[in-house]
Amino acid sequence: MASEQTEVSPCCVTGHIHSGTPLGSNQILHGLNTYVSNSKPPTEAGAKQNVVILLHDIFGADLVNTKLVADEYAGRGWKVLLPDVFEGDAVDIANLNAIVPNNKYADESTVATKAADGVKAAAALGPWLIKHREAVSRPLIENFVAGVRADPSTGKIAAVGYCWGGRYVALLAHDDSPARIDVGVSTHPSFMVADDLKPITKVPIAIYKGGKDAMVTDDGLKEFEGILREQLGDKVETKIYPKGVHGFAVRGDMEDPTEKAEKEEVTKDSLDFIAKYFNQ
Repeated sequence: MASEQTEVSPCCVTGHIHSGTPLGSNQILHGLNTYVSNSKPPTEAGAKQNVVILLHDIFGADLVNTKLVADEYAGRGWKVLLPDVFEGDAVDIANLNAIVPNNKYADESTVATKAADGVKAAAALGPWLIKHREAVSRPLIENFVAGVRADPSTGKIAAVGYCWGGRYVALLAHDDSPARIDVGVSTHPSFMVADDLKPITKVPIAIYKGGKDAMVTDDGLKEFEGILREQLGDKVETKIYPKGVHGFAVRGDMEDPTEKAEKEEVTKDSLDFIAKYFNQ
């Protein structure tokens, strides 16, 4: 089991790490260590409960920020599961600013620090991305979702992906997915391409991104929306949050009022989108 990532040197990732104590607990579910948050479990025997599965970013399931977001989702009465898809091998959070700087850090960076961060990011990510390539990670995710689906207490299933996890939401929404979800939210996805979206003709999908996020450009989001609208009609939602950097929905600087507001806005939008289709 990976260690809790709750204490980090403030000089390295100030603003990235959010304050708060997660309310859930860790369990082994469907072969993966999983953070479980369930503030309102059913009281009637045999009752079904809708489930939200959070697919984390490269910094893993032990990032306290993501657990706090899971607790927010659980507040809607859903069971929320955050499986550790990397099995304890997340990218070290000491690399946060080098890989995904928040606005304050980016504004204060010099040419030299940016160059050094680029070297640091490449060294951290290159071998790691190969180790956790799709051929390795996708079966783990699909097996987990299939296990949740097989549980007789499960109602509908939503998947919410952040950054690295955002692309896998689209894959889980494919018509022929062996673990197809009922609704998906992809937030500032990484490595997503148009072909990832073409096999989706049934599952409602939302894609949200920050205006300062280059992993998906604004034009790229328009292309994604066009593909999905042709296939899904009005069961699509996209939105750009003007000041959001890559990762703002889980790693936004809570010391910056604008970043804090956009983080709260995207969380509410995600909750409302899921609720809409859970209630149909």
